[in-house]
Amino acid sequence: MTLYIKNFSSYRSDEEDIDIKRTLKQKYKYDTRRQDNFIHLAVYGAKLLQEKEEIRPDDEFYLTSGVGNIDVVLRTNTAVYENQEPLKLFDFINLLGNTTSYYVASALGLKSKNIFQISNNFTYINSLTSLYASINSSKKDALLCAIDVVSVPDEIIKRVMGIEQNTPVISSVNYQKFSLDQSDAIAKLEFDGKTYSLEEIKAQLLYNNYEILSSKTKVFETMASYKINNAMKTKKDLILVECFENKYKILRLKNLQ
Repeated sequence: MTLYIKNFSSYRSDEEDIDIKRTLKQKYKYDTRRQDNFIHLAVYGAKLLQEKEEIRPDDEFYLTSGVGNIDVVLRTNTAVYENQEPLKLFDFINLLGNTTSYYVASALGLKSKNIFQISNNFTYINSLTSLYASINSSKKDALLCAIDVVSVPDEIIKRVMGIEQNTPVISSVNYQKFSLDQSDAIAKLEFDGKTYSLEEIKAQLLYNNYEILSSKTKVFETMASYKINNAMKTKKDLILVECFENKYKILRLKNLQ
């Protein structure tokens, strides 16, 4: 499967120290009321992409995350089960998976397919597969948002992700605009539906001229999306290997500009 990337945007909390909510309000004149940090970050990444690339109303939209909006889950659990309080209306609304997708679509003026998708593993690659299958039929372009937000306290997200307590975790959002049309594309991304063993991976990587990276280090769950964006930013072709429980999947990125 081959997808062409028209443009991208990235934000990592360890690389930029900005107030996302204030930036949305002041720079983009965006109404942030009734939304939380997860939604704000997703909208911010979308606005960064919109500054660089035309977004059409019929573009499809996919959003994926390693653990989703975990802070609203924590607030809900504390209110209902610990404090025996009624659930706040907007916490309930923001708890729904597609709420973030709705706000992003509204911010960008999108009118087409809108999907919130999380997988137990390989969530970024699985979302790419779904996106490819959809636009192969519809012949439209599509946006993919990969987002993870650190919980407060961050011990919660570390337990959910199954990583050591001393491992640093960060918030990040990464977007790409994908197309089946090669014209004006800045890169192409190749992948397949196979899951490889370690020996098969070694055979696959034996002869290549690409930089090879592994996204196994879990600084944030959707690291693969950032690695793809960073390779385009630095104009380096890339083979990226994702691993989960001794199973492997491969992404191949080739810059076209």
